[in-house]
Amino acid sequence: MSSKSALKPAGTRRVPQQERGVKTIEVILQAAGQEIERGGLAKLTTKRIATAAGLSVGGLYEYFPNKEAVVHALASRWLEQIKDAIAAVHPAKTGCQDLVRYLTMVFEAVKPHYQQVPGVSGLISVLSSVPELQALEDEIDVQVNGLLADAIASLVPHVDAAQCMTMARALTILDHYLLIEAILRDPANAALYDEHHRVCQYALATNLMLMNERARAAALAKQP
Repeated sequence: MSSKSALKPAGTRRVPQQERGVKTIEVILQAAGQEIERGGLAKLTTKRIATAAGLSVGGLYEYFPNKEAVVHALASRWLEQIKDAIAAVHPAKTGCQDLVRYLTMVFEAVKPHYQQVPGVSGLISVLSSVPELQALEDEIDVQVNGLLADAIASLVPHVDAAQCMTMARALTILDHYLLIEAILRDPANAALYDEHHRVCQYALATNLMLMNERARAAALAKQP
């Protein structure tokens, strides 16, 4: 989308208070994702979204002022869903006590949001080109990294906070780009990407667990 279009209002025209309105918003977003999947962002129009949603263009405009607002809502929801998926597998909620297992749980929780969301490739491409969405992505990244760092710190309590945050950021980057390659760009080699992901994940976890044990042993050695 052009920078000009990105400056248009991004929010909905009105926030639905009734169940019917909430469902209509869901139908519109689902239809937009399917249209992005079929024709890409370049061919996306309010008319195509409305038709796919079974609405008139006027009916669509009751909820969204333009197609950019629909794409913004779709991208916002995708980012929030990923954050919520990661929050749901925090050790405080699952009782997980193993770092390798936790990292696998994070990956498996996030993976469906790359596999099953229509138009996700288009949403990913637009995040960096629309300043408002880039700001939202940055905000969600901070929250996600905070969740991951907190979870990692609970599993390797003798590792300092800076190392846990670095691990969280590395994990975010690793998962995101390998999922893009395995699901969106090169699905024929998805099994190979998964295998390499497991190796990288295990290496990261093993390094942090060794650091934890060394720091624990050093702390014990200082005790009288």
